[in-house]
Amino acid sequence: MKTPTKSSYHHGDLQKALVNTARLMLEKDGIASLKLRAITRNAGVSATAAAPHFGNLTGLLSALAAQGFDELSEAMSPEHAREPRDVGLAYVRFAIANPGLFTLMFRSDAIDPDHPALATASARAFARLAALPASDQSGISPEAAMASLWAKVHGLAVLAIDGLLAPLIRHSNAPLTIDQLVEEAFR
Repeated sequence: MKTPTKSSYHHGDLQKALVNTARLMLEKDGIASLKLRAITRNAGVSATAAAPHFGNLTGLLSALAAQGFDELSEAMSPEHAREPRDVGLAYVRFAIANPGLFTLMFRSDAIDPDHPALATASARAFARLAALPASDQSGISPEAAMASLWAKVHGLAVLAIDGLLAPLIRHSNAPLTIDQLVEEAFR
């Protein structure tokens, strides 16, 4: 995807252009690169162009995080994740494929969890996880069972994107890829 420039941007869907530019910057240079002026400059618009659409950087990043949760929810949908373990695999694979976006989605210091689109999108993604049957954890509440399941998928996702599963893969007795390791973890 080409980042719009001043000479190529023609007042189309500015919101989409800014979110797309922010995403490209996020994946290329990380969260620290996401400053409103830098995003608008890379989108080829004035520094104040984002304000009517997002208010501030938090609004823009919340819209980007909402897009991430929409994509995560789609990846975990029954059309793509037919078996319960496929939902967990989809969660981790999404994180591996979109490390910057995944990290942003859970950065409460950078996004507004009450942003309407973000609240809706994250609730939809969480509902996909909540639909998973918990392993036999009799004697604990459904909330505790859900927290345990979420901790497993989110923990594996964070370990994978931070490269902390690499030593396990390197020291494995048999050749192993990250995908194989994650898949085995959900058996």
